[in-house]
Amino acid sequence: MNRTEFDKVTDRIIARYFKDPSYYKIDGKPVFCIYELQTLIDGLGGAEQTRLALNDFRKKVKAAGFPGLHLQGILWSALPANINGVPGDKIQTQDKVLSFFGFNSITNYCWAHLQNPDGDYEKWADASTNMWTGFTRDFSIPYFPNLTIGWDANPRYPFKAGYITNPAPDKFEKYLQKAKAFVDQHPEQPRLLTINAWNEWSEGSYLEPDTTYKMKYLEAVKRVFGSQK
Repeated sequence: MNRTEFDKVTDRIIARYFKDPSYYKIDGKPVFCIYELQTLIDGLGGAEQTRLALNDFRKKVKAAGFPGLHLQGILWSALPANINGVPGDKIQTQDKVLSFFGFNSITNYCWAHLQNPDGDYEKWADASTNMWTGFTRDFSIPYFPNLTIGWDANPRYPFKAGYITNPAPDKFEKYLQKAKAFVDQHPEQPRLLTINAWNEWSEGSYLEPDTTYKMKYLEAVKRVFGSQK
């Protein structure tokens, strides 16, 4: 995406999505999440050009009547650990990269980005969720935990890829409880977590009702969070 395309897209985002009353906001600021930061940097022509584009995006959001933009990054390998070509500064960690661009928070997209999807669900879930404390320690902006329901992307691959066995609603509920405890331990942050996903059928990770578990995944979410005020 070049700068002209970026400006057109962000104009549409502000008009069509940010102004929708149901759009998620933190402190009145629309939350905008960037999945592959390195792809954006490459498309806009470099780190400095990307920083300027994001700054202009923030200005447009304020001009539209919002108090600002809450920029969220997805923490995985597409979030670079260094930036080349920034004059006078050696940016050599993912945290410093995020600071350079003015990000406000981070989360994950799925556990498959954190731990190789292979074998039992609970082993995979434990390894992934045990990383949350490190993310909080290593980054200077808030980290919001991610939960992943399962993983098997083989329906779309011509070869056999790694996948997770034995996912189930009762196991997922265990990690919903763990996420709730994590959020409760950080009262200074918004009460936010992300879930992969609503309808990732081709990756075997979805909350939508199916013929096997019916509404049980959604009922697990309700049991853990439904009574929250």
